[in-house]
Amino acid sequence: MSETTLLQRLHAGIRLEDELVIDDHGHMGPWYNFHIPGDGSPESMIANLDLIGINTCIVAPHIAIGPDTGEGNRQAVEAHLKYPDRLIPYITINPRRSLGETEAEIAHYHEQLGGIKGFKFHSSCHLATCDHVGYGPAYEYANEHHIPILSHVWDGPARDGKSFLTRQAASNPNVAFIHAHSGNSWETIRKLTAEAKLNPNVYLDLAGSGLPYGGLEYMVEQIGANRILLGTDLPFIDCRPQFGRLLAARITDEDKRMIMGLNAKRLFKL
Repeated sequence: MSETTLLQRLHAGIRLEDELVIDDHGHMGPWYNFHIPGDGSPESMIANLDLIGINTCIVAPHIAIGPDTGEGNRQAVEAHLKYPDRLIPYITINPRRSLGETEAEIAHYHEQLGGIKGFKFHSSCHLATCDHVGYGPAYEYANEHHIPILSHVWDGPARDGKSFLTRQAASNPNVAFIHAHSGNSWETIRKLTAEAKLNPNVYLDLAGSGLPYGGLEYMVEQIGANRILLGTDLPFIDCRPQFGRLLAARITDEDKRMIMGLNAKRLFKL
């Protein structure tokens, strides 16, 4: 009897309990102009993950990317300590805090967690670009400890014909630069696959409310499935459509498994 494919299991409504599924891009808690079921509590997040069999979600609470980074980081770590296998905290960096505050917070969570798994930048919410001096301690730590940084933009001035992302990736070879929302449009897909071709430590994340038909297949063809990560934006966006688009893509099950979880397991050392 032939093996049941992931697509066949999707059509049959079978939860993928025996597969490794890691969501690299989650939030937590309410957002001021969005309906968030269950107010994005850790328990409501886990209930949504369980709908389709996502093992682990890496989270940066909405409050961390908004008005209170310190409180958001505290909530993310608190949720992780309560549900250590299900919710993994990003430490969000607000570059407008003092360098001393940021350095102290990184040192605190390094000690408490036995090492930080990843950083989250949200420069547009914090009204900065990713070359802001306030991000310096995070770049230094990430490079020293070989951990990823997730951001939905990698902006800063272009110089010598090179984009900011290319310059940063080249100067921080131990950091995995994850670009969130990489599949939202053909313009974005083409731009970011070109960036990723130039830089082996640039990765693309699929979180978003849309993905052009054939877009994921193009991304895999251009840079390989080992450079792409499943992200859902939960609870900002329902996790089921993003997961369905991945399982329905015209790529191999081996490629799907890398995107579903194997790549994140490697990058975040899970």
